[in-house]
Amino acid sequence: MSSPACTLCRVSLTAALLLCGAAAARADEPRDFRWFWCFYEREAGVEYAVQVYRPFYMLRSDPSGLFDASLMPVGFWRYRTAAAEEWNWLFGLGESLDRRHRDGERDYDFGFFPLLFFGLGAERERYLLVWPVGGTLRGKFGMERISAILFPGVLLFFFFPPASVTSILTPLYIVASMIPVIATYDYGDYHGWGVLWPLFHRGTSPIRDELRIFPLYSHFHKAGWYDRWSLLFLFNYEVVYFSDDEHRTLFLFPLFGRRWSNSGRVSGTTVLWPFFSWGYDRRSGNTSYNLPWPLVQIQDQETPFIRKRIFFPFYGDYRYERSRTLFVTPLYFRMTKESEIFDSQNHFICVIAWYFRREYHGEAHPYYGRSWRYLKVWPLFHAESNDCGDASFSLLSLLPFRDPEGYERLYQPFWSLVEYRRFRNGERRLGLLLRLYYQRWGDDFFQMQIPFLISLSISENRLTEFSFLLSMFGYRHSGRGRYIRLFWIPIRVGDTEIGDSHGGSAAVAEREDEDTTASSGIDPVYPPSHWGDGSVRFRHGFF
Repeated sequence: MSSPACTLCRVSLTAALLLCGAAAARADEPRDFRWFWCFYEREAGVEYAVQVYRPFYMLRSDPSGLFDASLMPVGFWRYRTAAAEEWNWLFGLGESLDRRHRDGERDYDFGFFPLLFFGLGAERERYLLVWPVGGTLRGKFGMERISAILFPGVLLFFFFPPASVTSILTPLYIVASMIPVIATYDYGDYHGWGVLWPLFHRGTSPIRDELRIFPLYSHFHKAGWYDRWSLLFLFNYEVVYFSDDEHRTLFLFPLFGRRWSNSGRVSGTTVLWPFFSWGYDRRSGNTSYNLPWPLVQIQDQETPFIRKRIFFPFYGDYRYERSRTLFVTPLYFRMTKESEIFDSQNHFICVIAWYFRREYHGEAHPYYGRSWRYLKVWPLFHAESNDCGDASFSLLSLLPFRDPEGYERLYQPFWSLVEYRRFRNGERRLGLLLRLYYQRWGDDFFQMQIPFLISLSISENRLTEFSFLLSMFGYRHSGRGRYIRLFWIPIRVGDTEIGDSHGGSAAVAEREDEDTTASSGIDPVYPPSHWGDGSVRFRHGFF
């Protein structure tokens, strides 16, 4: 009787055969692929190139730009296009953005939250803020300019330190540390300033007048748009002006609230906000009930089209225009979307099982084709397929999200017990036990490697390379000739005959061999190998 583990493996492999997936291949591109165990791989096509030094560094480039990363998310990741270059590091706390505007001016922004922010470029783009001293920000948080002076809340950590990092005082101290003594801000003709913002705020423009003394009083007025009053944060009144109507809201926080319009087209009520509320808006054809929120939510609206029926945690159905989210208990979710370009469905079962599909209208997508499928049972396996012939499968699949060109490419081989990929050009790859065994093959070639023990390469039914025992012994047939290796010493045993290697001519074979060498460059993963003729070749020692 088979064990549960064996049964699980058979189920996983069966799923792989049924739902193998698309592995980011460009149609029928020739591929130069080299690897060593699970620690290194390099792949190149006509328009793209990938290099991975696991777990330390990866790089991918194609006509759209470049992406590289190291030890994400603690290390860095970078996106570069013709117009901009963006760096992020340390969980996104650090960021820099270098871009050029259409007029040719350079704009550079750097930030490491919350310590340092600065910008370079035209005069309107220059700024500097050093926390907790202060400074100026430009183009942030919806304002053209924000200036702040001193953040004294940081002194709380020194004079009244919390008992521990998890103390309830710690988040309060962090919030207090973000409050400046004086702040000023501008947007167009609007100018505002504050003392210990957001506690005291004053802002004006030709049509705006704002005053807030929190929590005592506030009044925000924008001529022709709105009037808002608040007293002791508890009593709130608002008027919103429309061309043909006025909407009014009276709110005694959080006990009772009432909204209505002069025309009677809008009416709403809330009791013990946000738990109980109901109302209608005839302008948009909206009727809604929350009794209580978030357990029971019912809404019907015509513009934009909305249908909501949520009876949490048992059932929920939310439709917005041509998108829909459905759940039956927290164990099953389905999200569907219809657009002019494609239709999609995403299914989540018991949180751990995912099934995605896309169907494209008209022209095929370069990655998804016209029909694409993805299946994942976390953390056991994932599989993909498209109608272009691309396929991939991996057992195990530990990442709780999908990111094939980022985290998965950088870290996935460290825990893959079985991995399989098939490309639309006919090439296939198979790896076992963290790539302790890995092979690559197609209609006219075969390559295999067991690290430190053996490597084998066959091209057009001809043995082109074979080595074992740390390349102590081996054989190689290249454009420059045929060689054997004895105790790491290469010995030439013959010339390449015309027409018998790599495409039908010795000249072609030699040129391809030289191109492969040149593409390797001086790479520390490719130790120099002497293959006769006084030439030094930079190649992988086990491939």
